[in-house]
Amino acid sequence: EEGMVEGAKAVKKCHALTVEEMDQHFRDSTPVVLTDAQEGWPARQKWTFEWMAASHGHETMPCSDLAPFFRHVDRGQIRTVQAPLAEFVRYVRGEASVFHALQLEDRIFYANGWAPFLEKPELLEDVGDRLYCVRDAVPKSGAGDGARVFDAALTKIFMGPAGTVSRLHHDTYATHVWLSQIRGRKQFICYPPEDTENLHSLPVDEVDGRTSLFDPEHPDFGRFPNARKAQAYSVVVEEGETVVLPARWWHWAKSLTPSITLMRNFVNQSNLQDHLAIRQRAEKMKAMKADRP
Repeated sequence: EEGMVEGAKAVKKCHALTVEEMDQHFRDSTPVVLTDAQEGWPARQKWTFEWMAASHGHETMPCSDLAPFFRHVDRGQIRTVQAPLAEFVRYVRGEASVFHALQLEDRIFYANGWAPFLEKPELLEDVGDRLYCVRDAVPKSGAGDGARVFDAALTKIFMGPAGTVSRLHHDTYATHVWLSQIRGRKQFICYPPEDTENLHSLPVDEVDGRTSLFDPEHPDFGRFPNARKAQAYSVVVEEGETVVLPARWWHWAKSLTPSITLMRNFVNQSNLQDHLAIRQRAEKMKAMKADRP
């Protein structure tokens, strides 16, 4: 069921955007849903759960009952299982699987860490890792091995049954993100970067990812009083649609049906300087830690 959020604004749904119009969304820091970004993708017909299990069933992927990983609070709480894709598809379909024995009542397992495109470049023939109107400045695979590995790691496939939740966070390294619904429907509840303080953010990490334990679907304003002041945006991304979130936009997501999502983090002119500064800072901190006796 779609969660209702009091006072939430809608995210605009668009089609046939020009690159310049999309650039303006990044400059203004406004999210948008593209209804036509999957045009021409064979995955729209091909990528069913059955096909995934038949074609890539032996692939092992991490499946966790809390997502994404919140390093300040999840140690000792989260359970992550490395499982074959075919086993996870049985779980999604409600068939007997190892996950049913492990599942706590309200914590549904989510496969949100599969980045197969380096080992399985043929999967990219079914989808696009660049969208028609979105500038993406990450060097493509032709730019040497390091670039190829980096580029491939930015695109992931998320899978899960109805009810899987991505808790409230914004992505690391000031990257933009888009999430495209190949199968199923997903609700996104988003907040602009200026609401960071209102969302009772947990301490920032060195790669500038932020997380919050505030749950927009079941708000506890006693514990998180400032969240009343935050401006929510809510949208259901239908099968075939793609939500684009500019850098540092907070998002919470819930699968309303069994779901396969293609996700990509990326940079372009609007966030490149910020992104590089964070990478530099993180590398410095890593070197300092390595130098400690």
